[in-house]
Amino acid sequence: MKNTDFIFNILGEENLESVSPPIFQTSNFRFRNFKSFRDALADEEKALIYSRGNNPTLGVLAEKLAALEGGGKALLFSSGMGAISTAILSVVKSGDHAICVEGAYSWTHTIFTKILPHYGVDSHMVPAARLIENITPLTRLVFIESPLTKTFELLDLKLIANAAHAVGAVVMIDNSYSTPLLQRPMDFGVDMVLYSATKYIGGHSDVVGGVLICGSEKYSEIFKNEYLAFGAIMSPMSAWLFLRGLRTMPIRLKQIAATTKQVIGFLESRPEVEKLLYPGSISEQQMQLFQSQMKGISGLFSVQFKNKSPEVMEAFVNNLRFFQMAVSWGGHESLVLPYALWDEQKHSGMVRFSIGFEEPETLIADLEQSLDCLSV
Repeated sequence: MKNTDFIFNILGEENLESVSPPIFQTSNFRFRNFKSFRDALADEEKALIYSRGNNPTLGVLAEKLAALEGGGKALLFSSGMGAISTAILSVVKSGDHAICVEGAYSWTHTIFTKILPHYGVDSHMVPAARLIENITPLTRLVFIESPLTKTFELLDLKLIANAAHAVGAVVMIDNSYSTPLLQRPMDFGVDMVLYSATKYIGGHSDVVGGVLICGSEKYSEIFKNEYLAFGAIMSPMSAWLFLRGLRTMPIRLKQIAATTKQVIGFLESRPEVEKLLYPGSISEQQMQLFQSQMKGISGLFSVQFKNKSPEVMEAFVNNLRFFQMAVSWGGHESLVLPYALWDEQKHSGMVRFSIGFEEPETLIADLEQSLDCLSV
């Protein structure tokens, strides 16, 4: 797809000269006569009126993301949670039943446990192994992550989609870990795919955004209602930065995956490590799901250490020199996140890593010196 297909369709050939898509940093679009204004208002989904709806820079990014997903149409948001909350609220209403896989991202958990019940939705967090048995004739939404945020457990996407569709429920997935390059959930029957574009799509730790991809009919429904009404839109400058990130995403993911495999191999050899958690690592069944649904791993994994003392974990992360402590992931820097920050008892000894662009030897040496310090 050309960078400027969307711009050409709306604004004409005079915009085709730039190699990089231009930034239409405008909130408003003018009309030269009454008829053109009236025609635009009659078809706001396709027209340029106000950048809370359509903007040419966002349009280029949306078309590229939908193409990578293999179909559907994309809506762009100011954050991943903007996309997730809008998608959820476009499906459920008071009296509906909705379930979310246990272990999902913390703010998704908040929506299902605090916000939806406030509006009369019967919503629950359900363990992955019991997800299908909790789908009832009243279920209208099944929200999943695969891999899961902390444990990287994989779910059978086709099995879940078939069970949900049998009762008329919609299936949504947060696919931020994989990007469309490593997993395309719509191929397995998932209805709506969500991304924190902040992570691998942006890839430079300098822009926040979210993406919702769905079929054309659902796209139109959301655009004309929740998208325009809630206004959690992506800015043109952010869209341009995501376009920049999109161009390098394949090579970034390739390098990150290669480094991650080396780092995992080193950690598996260390006596301090109880187990490593990454897609396919938990069991043979999980490996089969990985091989059937995914094209590879990215740079995110968790380590469960044998010594679960909060003091030991604090010393370990403080001793690291190249891994930085931060909550997000998917950028050029390698990060570490000790889960004891939230719950010392439940997550004691568990640490999440996000691998960036540093040389694998640098990261392995950093881990080695920090682990060696613990045994001194």
